[in-house]
Amino acid sequence: MPAKPPLLTAQSTAQLQALGMQLRARRKALRVSSTAAAEAAGMSRVTLHRIEKGEPSVAAGAWANAMAALGMSLVA
Repeated sequence: MPAKPPLLTAQSTAQLQALGMQLRARRKALRVSSTAAAEAAGMSRVTLHRIEKGEPSVAAGAWANAMAALGMSLVA
């Protein structure tokens, strides 16, 4: 069962959703299946799907692994 998401501001929620959409768009542009991307990132396909939806309860390390698997980097 997924962890309960932390309380977020509307801006933070929008930023996570936008980042998830960018991740999904990158994966699609590379023509990589969600299963292959998840395996490359060392996570389940369900976790990758939750990241692409922008769910805040996913660990930051999982976000970083997913981005690295797709050749992306997180810059604050």
